[in-house]
Amino acid sequence: MKKTITIKDIAHELGVHHTTVSLALRNSKSIREETRKKVWDKAAEMGYRPNRLAQGFRNRRSNTIGVLVPNIQHHFFAKFISEVSERASQSGYSVMVFQSNEQEATEKRNVEALIDNRVAGVMASVSKETTTGAHFDAFKQEDIPLVFFDRVPAQEAVPKVVVDNHQGAYEAVKLISSKNKKRIAFITGSIELNVYQERLEGYKQALLDVGLEFQEELLVRGDFFMKDGMDGAKKLMALSRKPDAILAVGDDVGIGAIKYLKGAGFRVPEDVAVVGFDNDPMGVAIDPELTTVSQPIELMADVSWQMLLAKIDASETRVEEQILPASILRRQSC
Repeated sequence: MKKTITIKDIAHELGVHHTTVSLALRNSKSIREETRKKVWDKAAEMGYRPNRLAQGFRNRRSNTIGVLVPNIQHHFFAKFISEVSERASQSGYSVMVFQSNEQEATEKRNVEALIDNRVAGVMASVSKETTTGAHFDAFKQEDIPLVFFDRVPAQEAVPKVVVDNHQGAYEAVKLISSKNKKRIAFITGSIELNVYQERLEGYKQALLDVGLEFQEELLVRGDFFMKDGMDGAKKLMALSRKPDAILAVGDDVGIGAIKYLKGAGFRVPEDVAVVGFDNDPMGVAIDPELTTVSQPIELMADVSWQMLLAKIDASETRVEEQILPASILRRQSC
């Protein structure tokens, strides 16, 4: 019967302590890169296969990362999960995905399920119903590291990785204004969520800075689906003084706005310019192609992963906040 290779066997071969091997195989930053490479090479040479179940019982943790998102169908979250999964695999972890379906009650059950599965750490983006996010405190009580990304709860002191939504919306309005547009409308989402609050604030600040007055009638509150863009554009174009530009809180909303405008006989961008937010691949499938505020999803996934991994390895205990820059992708709709 083939002998099962253990961490101690690898340590013996390399002449190091078995704790060093364990940390190296988990890509701990406390281990030098040269040592990590030697350990991984020796592990591969000896045919080492980690016993995930035994590790979970011994450490009261599995080698699984939990990712909790509002909706896995949304491009942003699907792409984030894909990027994190790739990084986790490279570091010897697997990923368990839960979605809240934008419901706080489901989100609370997801938190309980993640704890029951003894995950090593969690990345979470909250539902549109989530206000205080107090249920996430359970992770701290169970000593499970947690990093929020994109959408974060109202608490100030939480580890998080977010995009500069204020800056993104601000730059979008500045671009629209540079096209000599004077009545710039905004179709926004749930105002309770940090991402939409920040985009609204950036929109208002940019209007002020370019010498335009904020007008309540040009602000349409809805959701973040294509239908919301169509309904919002229809409402805006029914005004006696129609807008000549629309900033959409997301690309699906922007695509919906373009679909309505073209169907109603308006030219885009000549009559009404449209700018989205997210850089969804569908933005290049619409005619004209959607100008959008691009979020650095790969960078967000990388920073979130590194932050969580540092907490798992106990090499980082501070409450960190990383704000990533957004950028404008100029296409034909503005």
